Amino acid sequence: MGTPRSSVESKAIEQRFVGAGWELDGSFSEHLIVGHDGDSLSILAYPQAGETEDPVFELVDHESNLTYGVQEIPSPQQAAQLLREHGQPPEEDSDDYQRLS
Repeated sequence: MGTPRSSVESKAIEQRFVGAGWELDGSFSEHLIVGHDGDSLSILAYPQAGETEDPVFELVDHESNLTYGVQEIPSPQQAAQLLREHGQPPEEDSDDYQRLS
């Protein structure tokens, strides 16, 4: 289990989400940072995202049940295209899936 993300790192990621066009959802703020497009797309930053030089963010299409990991924060429109082209159903045995359930 990673160390808690600093509030500075969290704020920086939140600002990057908002700058890319995502709306913030603070309901999971103790565990992860969630951005959403107001419809069916979300972007997730897990606690370890601030602990590495190459963080991985998870794109989620809740309607189609697809996910895709990215290192750059895309706009919601770019995320929709990435999910259409590369999205996969979540793997039930993955760590990320376990954290979300």
